[in-house]
Amino acid sequence: MHIPRYWAQARLRHETGQRHGATVQRWGWSDSSPQDAEAHARQRAQEALNALLAAPAARNLDAGFERMEWRGEYGLDGATPIREEVLERRGDTVLTRNSYGAHCLNTEQVAIADMDFPEPRRSPRFPLLSSLLLAAALGWLATQPQAVNALMLAGIVATALIGLYWLSKLRQWQHARTARARAVPPLQAALERVHTLASQHPDWSLRLYQTPKGLRVIVTHATFGPGSPEVQILFDALAVDPLYAMLCDKQQCFRARVTGKPWRMGLSGLSSQDRQWPPQPRHLPSRTAWCRDYDSKAAQFAACHFIKQLGPGASCPQAQAFVQWHDQACNARTALPLA
Repeated sequence: MHIPRYWAQARLRHETGQRHGATVQRWGWSDSSPQDAEAHARQRAQEALNALLAAPAARNLDAGFERMEWRGEYGLDGATPIREEVLERRGDTVLTRNSYGAHCLNTEQVAIADMDFPEPRRSPRFPLLSSLLLAAALGWLATQPQAVNALMLAGIVATALIGLYWLSKLRQWQHARTARARAVPPLQAALERVHTLASQHPDWSLRLYQTPKGLRVIVTHATFGPGSPEVQILFDALAVDPLYAMLCDKQQCFRARVTGKPWRMGLSGLSSQDRQWPPQPRHLPSRTAWCRDYDSKAAQFAACHFIKQLGPGASCPQAQAFVQWHDQACNARTALPLA
């Protein structure tokens, strides 16, 4: 896991005699100073420009070569680290602000598994537009004296198609209602997965939390890296979101959002200009003002609620320190509304 404090961008251009020349842009980063980040950005940009110029018409470059490095902030391809505002560091754990403004704890040692409940199926919608178009077509036919027979035929066909459509929808509703009646509620199903895991590994200590749309499990009896076999067992047993598992693997860390999502707290999100870190100087005042309002509002909500401890309850020092910070940041021991 690498989350640098300082970031910079460098853009280099070489006039090639062609219409657009050759331009590259690269990020640079540093844990020491903004100046070191700028020097690193220039170094990476120069290396990219040299590679571009050494390959006429870019024929010899890899297909994945990017002239302009517009990669996102999550460092999924390994070329850049996680690019987020660093709010605080405690040992190996880093508190950052993500792209939509929420605070996230990042750790490479304490295993975290977030379980999201499945989204409820939407009710089928009445085909209003299709029905209006069909009515308009039939109305037009009715104004054409020579099309009486065609109108009658179209009416019969339309009636049959509409009848078949609603018959199929009725059957779908009946099947869905029966399935819902027989299905285990999402919370119960998720809890059963956690309890099954705990029974299969009685020596594991698991802290269980409820999130706005699921559960969170933190393993506290020992530390594990994202690539360890124990983490694979954890993710498989709890059916963790494949995207979350992929992020853990690519970033070599576990992440836990510890403040609410803005839209769940009645706040508008960061503008597209203010989301990027580091911000352009002209956008810094508006970003700072938004973050101040967000942090004030977030104190009135909880990111998760502690449910219970499973297993022996033992905690290694790293996990104990992480859990203390996590629970405080999340307002996990309060009755505040979840966001």
